[in-house]
Amino acid sequence: MPTSGSTTGRGPRADGPALIGTTLSHYRIIDRIAAGGMGVIYCARDERLEREVALKLLPDGALADHEARARFRNEALALSRLNHPGIATVFDFDSENDTDFLVMEYVPGVTLAARIAAGPLAEAEALDLGIQIAEALEAAHEQGVIHRDLKPGNVIVTPRGRVKVLDFGLAKLLHPNDSPAPARSIGAADLAGTIAYMAPEQFMGTPVDARADLYALGVMLYEMAIGRHPHADQTPGAMMYAIINTTPAPPRHLKPGLSSRFEAVVMRALEKRHEARPASASALAAELRAVRTPGGDGAAPAPAPRIASLAVLPLANLSGDPAQEFFTDGMTESLIAGLAQIRALRVISRTSAMQYKDARQPLPEIARALQVDAIVEGSVLRSGDRVRVTANLIEAATDHNMWSRSYERDVGDVLALQGAIARAIADEIRVEITPREQRRLATGHTVNPAAYEAYLRGRYYWNKRTPAELKRGIEFFNQAIAADPTYAEAYAGLADSYGILADLNAVRPRDGFAAARAAVERALEIDDQLAQAHTSLGFLRTFDEWDWASAEASYRRAIALHPGYPTAHQWLAEHLATQGRFAEALAEARRAQELDPLAFIMGTTVGDVLFFARRYDEAIAQLRATSEMEPSFVPAHNDLGRALALSGKYDESIAEFETAARLSGGDLRTSAGLAHVLALAGRHDQARAILANMEARLPTGLVSPHAMASIHVALGERDAALDRIEHAHVERDRALVWAKVHPRLDPLRGEPRFEAVLKKMGLAR
Repeated sequence: MPTSGSTTGRGPRADGPALIGTTLSHYRIIDRIAAGGMGVIYCARDERLEREVALKLLPDGALADHEARARFRNEALALSRLNHPGIATVFDFDSENDTDFLVMEYVPGVTLAARIAAGPLAEAEALDLGIQIAEALEAAHEQGVIHRDLKPGNVIVTPRGRVKVLDFGLAKLLHPNDSPAPARSIGAADLAGTIAYMAPEQFMGTPVDARADLYALGVMLYEMAIGRHPHADQTPGAMMYAIINTTPAPPRHLKPGLSSRFEAVVMRALEKRHEARPASASALAAELRAVRTPGGDGAAPAPAPRIASLAVLPLANLSGDPAQEFFTDGMTESLIAGLAQIRALRVISRTSAMQYKDARQPLPEIARALQVDAIVEGSVLRSGDRVRVTANLIEAATDHNMWSRSYERDVGDVLALQGAIARAIADEIRVEITPREQRRLATGHTVNPAAYEAYLRGRYYWNKRTPAELKRGIEFFNQAIAADPTYAEAYAGLADSYGILADLNAVRPRDGFAAARAAVERALEIDDQLAQAHTSLGFLRTFDEWDWASAEASYRRAIALHPGYPTAHQWLAEHLATQGRFAEALAEARRAQELDPLAFIMGTTVGDVLFFARRYDEAIAQLRATSEMEPSFVPAHNDLGRALALSGKYDESIAEFETAARLSGGDLRTSAGLAHVLALAGRHDQARAILANMEARLPTGLVSPHAMASIHVALGERDAALDRIEHAHVERDRALVWAKVHPRLDPLRGEPRFEAVLKKMGLAR
């Protein structure tokens, strides 16, 4: 690891060229102190001012011509105006006999590199030195000077424990065009500065600002506390890769006695993204002072931030293999699932979190969009059957890294790993965990690696929600079950896939629900504590079995097991709405939206509950907001269309249904809504044409008789509408569950045939 470098502290005499005893200009060279990439350092005597100085002889060829020397001199003299007790002063720049040299303040003492080499420093001493270095950086940065080569060899600790930082701006002076072009690969020889202390952006051809120095100070704080570099014992190329891609082990993993607050400051300074580091050297110094003296000036320590909500951003795939994206996404989902089991914590669902995959927005901006107190981000590195997960907890308001930790396990132990991370985060934010939740997080049974991999692939395709990809997901869930017939989560995945296929009319609903029922029953037989399976069972009991009490019990059980599972709250909201329990339904729908604010289906569900409660203006506002957030989301346009229709805004309604039809490729549900509003608007011929097309396709089992009934109602054909309602009951049309509350059917209320159907369904008033 490159640690040698310039220093002006007098050390043991080193063998050097025959310069010792000679004179450069009016400086008599006394001793050779050290050498590094920026030149050789000598202690010398200024014969004019009768003082000791340090001479830095620049490397041969560093300044190729007179113009370069003139530029360097002007810049060096500008550096001489830096005036701070923690900065070694530049006195002069001169040349003699083709030797270029800087004249600097001589500082007695030892380098910080030597102090670290003797062993780790106490946390209090590391804090003290770190604060002094940060204050020196602050003074230089205020003058527009970035160090660019900050490292322990460039820091002297005097006998009184004071810090002097050397060589400010020298890397830039010697390499004025040192930013490598991003279009070409780079190697150690291309870089100015010392690789071990360079920030990721210095390797990547992006603009470098003062926060590169803060990264270097983070490395030095790490070394002071631990006694070694965060990426020790690596070749230059491997170290460059690690600095760009790998989060180092948190200091407390290597030295448990360190405080968590010290660790948090260090890990924040080591953030890969420069915008995630402290905003300035002044801010970093303040954080270090807060660790050293909580509260400061005798004041009470500042209370720990209250974290009641958080989001887990998509973990980064460090394997370098795009084919492992499914595994990384699966680990993100597992961590979300683990944290979401804690009732006292609101955890943003996977759907909303995945919107930020590969996003570049600042974390505070993301936190504001998701309305959370904290963000969890990190990475996954899989190598064979081993997986390493690094997680960072960042307070949203301050962009402060509160906690960082890495975990490494066998792939088969990933469920235990997920629980361990969730428990650690909960401990850090001091959120209350019930004994039941503690047991659930600690369960973490092992899984067959092949089964787990197939399961993650299945969930990857399930989340795409198109018929083709749902069927692809089913293939992987079946592979998982073949590898481990007792894998309950895989059966729950099957149930969810068949349920969504039925809901999309991609299969005959009766067939899809039957397959979903078989899968969910097997999942619960294996693990009756699986919340996803109870949610799927509730869906079947609502939309297929019409078993209202049992359905509600299933949803409530799922929420008790997994309070943060948004789909359980969403489907419970729909269930309560079918019963006319609108206040309760709206509360559950809004809870689902809080948990998954960027999932368009959640905003649509809120609008739907308002629609069935006949709060049309509110429903229109909610559904319009959802459709504007994602203009291609068909359900929002569909449901906005029906709310506009019942408000008498026929032209606007027709426009929404036409948009939905265009986006969906002519989905029959969209056609039914369009026919309904056309009939209300008096355009009966057009409505009847759509109705005739639905009649022709009725034998496929993919057309809703309930939807056809609503068209007949709008056409004033009451008997035909009642015929279709009775047909829907015989066919167990899933849409009939809304019969008790659907505004489109209001003209049929009080009709004996209609009330008889409601009574048979258990929905009679």
